[in-house]
Amino acid sequence: MEILVTHPGRQHSHQLARALHETNQLAGYWTGVPSAPLTSKGPLYRRLAQWSPQPTLGLPEDTIRHCYVEPLVRRLADALCAPPQAAVWQHRAMAWFDRWCAGQLPEGLDAVVCYENAALHTFRRAKEQGITTILDAASFHYQWQDAVYEPVEPPDAHAQINAHKDREIALADHVLTVSELARDSYVKGGVPDHKVTAVPMGADLSDFSPPEPLRAPSEAPVTFLFVGHAGRRKGTDTLLSAAEQLVEDGVSHRVQFAGDVDDALFADTPPTIEQLGYLGRDALVDSMQQADVLALPSRHDSFGRVVVEAMATGLPALVSAHVGAKEVIADGENGWEVPAEDPAALAEQMRWCAAHPEQVAGMQEAAVAAAQEYTWAAYRERVVDIITAVIEEESSAPHSDTSSASP
Repeated sequence: MEILVTHPGRQHSHQLARALHETNQLAGYWTGVPSAPLTSKGPLYRRLAQWSPQPTLGLPEDTIRHCYVEPLVRRLADALCAPPQAAVWQHRAMAWFDRWCAGQLPEGLDAVVCYENAALHTFRRAKEQGITTILDAASFHYQWQDAVYEPVEPPDAHAQINAHKDREIALADHVLTVSELARDSYVKGGVPDHKVTAVPMGADLSDFSPPEPLRAPSEAPVTFLFVGHAGRRKGTDTLLSAAEQLVEDGVSHRVQFAGDVDDALFADTPPTIEQLGYLGRDALVDSMQQADVLALPSRHDSFGRVVVEAMATGLPALVSAHVGAKEVIADGENGWEVPAEDPAALAEQMRWCAAHPEQVAGMQEAAVAAAQEYTWAAYRERVVDIITAVIEEESSAPHSDTSSASP
């Protein structure tokens, strides 16, 4: 099979491209992020690659094409515009990248895999050529997102963006999501059940391992570790409210926050809260190995790789029902799931952890074992099998002419 992957940035698209290359099915990887080997291009490319926060890839240079419009426009817009207008320019740049891909789409492909906001024009051209179209969705359906947080861009622009997404979904023969939770959001958003498949994301666990020996229960307060941007989207306010309840009830505990924070949420926090700030990889792993429980009570997390990374160090994970990575957790064996936006339920589970340090410490081996099923190698194996099945099914199914689908 010949499959093209296009993405104006990166997200996890490079892992899909690598999976297809490993099975001799990659027709090309077109991206806005410098990805080809440094030795394959001239001095300008090498300078751009050095500026990029993303590493280059080990894919053959003849499979990689670059169009830098999205990352360059995004950086300029972030520097020159207020956030609402910067978001508008970023979406325009994604559409420009999409038009660039559509304009040079080769014939003879079996499928093209595109990503949200940069798929419409490529899908239209693919439909004209009888190519299977696959939308690889990195987040929830926009209806779910709109229900849990306010968009950055102005209302008119946001409505246009959502309409654009609807047209992309309509032209997609199949939608891939990064978790069963995200899959449910697309089905509830109106996509037929048989057209959506969850392919759980992976994580690079090479630096994440449990301490030797494993953590032993101690007399010290149980430590809950939050990793990531501590804002409302990640349920930070819910976690702080739960900690406040524990303080009022006299429950000994500690909550650590690793990453940047929304200062307004931390204006008046309980004395058990500790801000660690941004941590490099080694310091983060060390903090995970010393903590007792990962806490991620998000309002909106289509997967949440930090769950897998933390569990690989032996941390049982305490997550909300709105975290896609909850599927990694066997409740009561290697972690727990609580309702989203429910400080009382979160506090109750934290209270249990504080009262049962031996049971919490006893979950370490189960947490490590579960994490190993969510490596990038496991993802690559899963996604190739699913895409192959989708293409075979589409090639054998009768199709109506959708080349003139909504503009």
